Amino acid sequence: MDFRVILEQALPCGLCVGVHIPPGDDAITPAVLARLHPDEAAHARTLHPRRQPSWVAGRLALRQALTRLGHSAGPILADDRGAPVLPGGVRGSISHKRAVAVGLAASTLEWSIGVDIEQRHLGRQDISRYVLTEAEQAELAGLSAQARGQAVMLRFSIKESIYKAVDPHVRRFVGFREVDVTPLPDGRVEVAAHLAQGEVFTIDAWWSVEGEHVLTCARAQPRGSPLVAD
Repeated sequence: MDFRVILEQALPCGLCVGVHIPPGDDAITPAVLARLHPDEAAHARTLHPRRQPSWVAGRLALRQALTRLGHSAGPILADDRGAPVLPGGVRGSISHKRAVAVGLAASTLEWSIGVDIEQRHLGRQDISRYVLTEAEQAELAGLSAQARGQAVMLRFSIKESIYKAVDPHVRRFVGFREVDVTPLPDGRVEVAAHLAQGEVFTIDAWWSVEGEHVLTCARAQPRGSPLVAD
């Protein structure tokens, strides 16, 4: 079945659902669009054919996660920062990578959340100098090329999740070097944020390996100023 659920996992940040993205330019059929809210289907039709499958899969994944938590939602469209717009009392985040899209949902007012999924292995381009702080580069310097590549992608994914979690508060681009992350063997992450504009957060993050992918999530709360209801 196209756009089938291939992952359903309770993460520390919320419930995560993964949906398979089928290959090919003809993946978006009338039957697939019928699974969306009419407003979502209308928006999907405006997208470039290469963008449609991942966008549709992300909405199906997040709606499934919301349903599993007992929430209903209208159309899951995007705000001016690209994040999914959801009803009060629930938070959500979407990520996609080639053949899979994931949606993370949580019943919370206190935390904003983020999710990311990435291929485990570094691609042809070495992105480490864009992603890693000086301290992180030094930490990975002694690893083999393969181990270092996986470590870079893991840190990239963790930072992506963190940036999604803090974005509702800072509403600006956050550079990769504004956060140091240290993944721990038990799936937790030590986070040291030094945001450029002095914003201070309580940030928690986690990671896991799912086949050929790394899956990460994060939650954030402005320190001393909890997120209030919409």
